[in-house]
Amino acid sequence: MRLSRRARYALRMMVALFRMGGEERRVSLQKIAGRASLPYRYLEQLSSSLRAAGLLDGLTGKNGGYKLSRRAKDITVGDIVEAVIGPIRIVECLGNDETCQRTDTCECRRLYMEINRGISEVLARYSLEDLSNGLSSQKKLPAI
Repeated sequence: MRLSRRARYALRMMVALFRMGGEERRVSLQKIAGRASLPYRYLEQLSSSLRAAGLLDGLTGKNGGYKLSRRAKDITVGDIVEAVIGPIRIVECLGNDETCQRTDTCECRRLYMEINRGISEVLARYSLEDLSNGLSSQKKLPAI
């Protein structure tokens, strides 16, 4: 499984915003793009999804820009990833039993569910603040 470019860029964008004081004040998308070394046009798309998910507040105009809608410690990595790519699913059939005709007989379904649950738990364990601080040793990553 790979984390999409969209998810990776959203994480970098949110870390950059937080580090630029985005909890207290608005920061222009242009400045965020420069700080995170990401394409401005791509961040425009991401910011729309992040706003819709309630993670960003945005304002246009002279004093416009973006700020976090909640404290960084209250925004999980999972919140950010799901805001831009949707629910975490390693296989499509986990989201809707109707997409798979083998739901009741699938030998692998429980394994897929366990893998999916593990990924979701790790993403929920870490906040934007943790990510910005380099995932301090206080919250150990599980052995894989």
